[in-house]
Amino acid sequence: MTAGICALLIFFVTSIYGFLAINHPLGEGILVVEGWIPAKTLAESVHVFNSGRYQRLVVVGGPIQGAGSVSGHPTTYADLSASRLEQLGFDPKKLIKIDVPAVSSEHTLTGAAGVRRWLERSGTKVCCVDILTAGAHARKSWILSRYALGSSYRVGIIAGPESAFDPNYWFISRRGTWSVVRNLAGYVYYRFWILFYGKTSPSPSSSISVPSGARHRSFRVRPVAFRT
Repeated sequence: MTAGICALLIFFVTSIYGFLAINHPLGEGILVVEGWIPAKTLAESVHVFNSGRYQRLVVVGGPIQGAGSVSGHPTTYADLSASRLEQLGFDPKKLIKIDVPAVSSEHTLTGAAGVRRWLERSGTKVCCVDILTAGAHARKSWILSRYALGSSYRVGIIAGPESAFDPNYWFISRRGTWSVVRNLAGYVYYRFWILFYGKTSPSPSSSISVPSGARHRSFRVRPVAFRT
């Protein structure tokens, strides 16, 4: 009995990160990058974009907590990521920023809903959407993005590299343990929430049912201003 429990525990510890950090890229359409991800992970998005057949790279994110309105300083994660991508030499003509409002929770779902609204309102015709996020957050982002985007788009997922801990030894790192446990709990919660309370495939014309914490005002979509 004890040996069985130990074997199960070892299996969980050695496999759970790989389960969460899922990779299932489609390689075409648009590449959506969650703006809050670390700089190391963001840099990977340039390589991913250049290696695929993407039309646009879309960065999405809400307000940066504690950021003021000082001129020239990013106030949203979308602004911050777009600025970093330009510094890496990414073509601003292929870059779209989507600012989403502050919410108390459900940041991932709010961002995915913002991407869907941009696709509908801009008239952008694509078959596929790839989501790039940080490591263990990937499976949660994938399930919520598929829910928010509905059946009109094929949705892929890319787990970018971790910068705060070694994925092979996440369990000996405080940040690694927090990341894995939090994202596992979030995935399980949303899996059941979608099953019992949400429509699994919202149509393009329908509204997206979200938990109360994600009900928001409006989204702001801006092309990147070219620097001269």
